[in-house]
Amino acid sequence: MLAIFEQILHLLQKPLNRINIKTIFIIFFLYLIFISLCSIAYGILLNLNNQIYDEELNIIFKNISFANGDLIYNLYYKNEYFTEFNNIKFYLQKTPGIPFLIYFLSYFSTNFFFIIIFKNLIIYSLYFYVAYQAIKSANKNGIFFIIISLIPIVIPYNFGVSLNFVYEDSLVSILLPCIFLSLITNYKNKYLILGFLFFVLYFVKTSMFFIIVLTPLLIVIFEKKSLKKFIPIFFSALAILTWGLYGLHKTDRFPILNTSSSINTFVMSYALNQNFHKYYPNKSTDLIPIDKIDTKNFKDEWQFFDFYKSKNDDYLKQNFDRYARDLLIKINFVFFGVKRDGAMPDQNGNFDNSVRLSQLISKIFLNLSICVLIFKLFSNMRKFIYDKKNIFFIFILIFNLMPHLVVWATSKHLIGIINVALIYLFFCLRENKGNNY
Repeated sequence: MLAIFEQILHLLQKPLNRINIKTIFIIFFLYLIFISLCSIAYGILLNLNNQIYDEELNIIFKNISFANGDLIYNLYYKNEYFTEFNNIKFYLQKTPGIPFLIYFLSYFSTNFFFIIIFKNLIIYSLYFYVAYQAIKSANKNGIFFIIISLIPIVIPYNFGVSLNFVYEDSLVSILLPCIFLSLITNYKNKYLILGFLFFVLYFVKTSMFFIIVLTPLLIVIFEKKSLKKFIPIFFSALAILTWGLYGLHKTDRFPILNTSSSINTFVMSYALNQNFHKYYPNKSTDLIPIDKIDTKNFKDEWQFFDFYKSKNDDYLKQNFDRYARDLLIKINFVFFGVKRDGAMPDQNGNFDNSVRLSQLISKIFLNLSICVLIFKLFSNMRKFIYDKKNIFFIFILIFNLMPHLVVWATSKHLIGIINVALIYLFFCLRENKGNNY
């Protein structure tokens, strides 16, 4: 047994481009088996509290939370993408990344375990492929490749969120590190892959807007002279145009930035509330008392949007100091919050805000990566500027956190940037160790 382990270790110490493709496929196969088994276990645990599948294991669309259930149900049975609230049709409540993925998989089978397994096989296969191409192009060894491949897996809470099939962050947690790996390495077709990733990410979560729009501009500025570096800009523009034209066709308004979702102002009204600080981050923001609004006279979803926009503007004018103090609470949570957040009361009305070990580990790595970034900046500014992993990390960090500080962040919102921070740290750790590792 020891001899076999030594042989494997010797093999993985070779540069990745010298490890034969058969070995890589064996590693890939074992990787997918592990993901599949974890998906099954997670699916069983998920169903305990949510009843997402019936006795025949068929998924119950209506029981899927965060409005995704209604969207998937209407896609599957009515062949139309919308939700309905108080007789108002919402065509732009959510970008369609998660609903269309589940809808696509359900066409092959409505078996819950088929859907959750194949959803995870798709996203983790993408991550494995990008990691392989990136590490091989960077001339790192097999051990470094294994480490990078395991980053989304090693922290239990973060891994659990990525296995989920409802949270947008289950996709962001994988897509964002894929983007970062592609940005800091130079493998064949990286610009095409980046374009694809930006296109998909736009339809996954509206808070990724700045990453999708501004990162391609950074590519043009910092990458080598090549017309191919404009490919990501094309795909980002195509995604914005596609969603915008759909919105224009359905609602006579082109959705973009804060209007990319017609409920953005409603969601923002929870953050712009005198009671926000009494709930966030320990209690779920869904528990914040919001004045019920009679929507009978609203003709469409944009009247709903405009009403809450006006309401939010009035709040900010009168309570900007309270919003500023709430911003400090958000900053504290993002960088130092280690307790379970967004809790719902149990049957006795108690909230579980115990320390979550996964969260503690995540925050240590996030802050450590920022400390390394600052150290590298002040130790050699010229070298810092010419090292694109520093540039892309600092901007992705800013672009990712900015929307969450404006509204609010929960633990699951931060997993994507935590994974990016881990990748950055490992690349920094190895950057002076030579090429063959």
